[in-house]
Amino acid sequence: MKLTRQDRQVINNFAKLNKNLEFKKDLKQCRERYLLAEYTLQSDEFKSFLIYDTKEFLKVIHCFNNPKVIINDDLITLQEFNNEFRYHTAEKSMMVLPEKTIDETISNQTPETQFELSFDDIKELQRVNDILKLPHLIIKPDEDNCHSLTYTDIHNKKSDEFSISTYQKTNRDYKVRVSGFNELPILISDYQVSIFEKSILLESKDIPLKYLIALEPKPTPDTKESEIKKNAKN
Repeated sequence: MKLTRQDRQVINNFAKLNKNLEFKKDLKQCRERYLLAEYTLQSDEFKSFLIYDTKEFLKVIHCFNNPKVIINDDLITLQEFNNEFRYHTAEKSMMVLPEKTIDETISNQTPETQFELSFDDIKELQRVNDILKLPHLIIKPDEDNCHSLTYTDIHNKKSDEFSISTYQKTNRDYKVRVSGFNELPILISDYQVSIFEKSILLESKDIPLKYLIALEPKPTPDTKESEIKKNAKN
């Protein structure tokens, strides 16, 4: 197992989502029920193993330049020159791991709409997030019918708002909301974005990396309000 710089960058990112990780060629990560992430390592295929604290394990790996890695059932041994480090793997019963893949989760659903977010778009969203720390991300067409993203706090009528347009036209009338997007450490990249009924999928165009993020449920109209509108039409 020889992790590339890109591999380590993504694993560092996954460690911010959840401290547990199953090390294997096709990595999967989750944050409770709100996010699934997947990445295919550049490293060659190797025997999978479970790590309870990914950040701690990465610190061990960073102590070496190019270690030889020996994988046993319950022990990982890293060797380089006359240095050796032994690290115990975790038991599956202690772990919080994804139960499904992204493909299994979205099944055969067709996206309601799609667009692209550039490297600069993601970088700007993160820059503003670091300053304003607004909890909600609303995605919908703007006045020019371009896909747009707005940071805001829907529970505060006087909330600051920051919007960014993709300048990509759409003929779809939609509005979706992500809660806690400001707490999700998405790697900066160019992304293909697909919006489904209950989730939004970000697929990197540069590396084999995906994020599936849960959308807030669409609000259901109040029964009395629906009856009033129905009667008004009649």
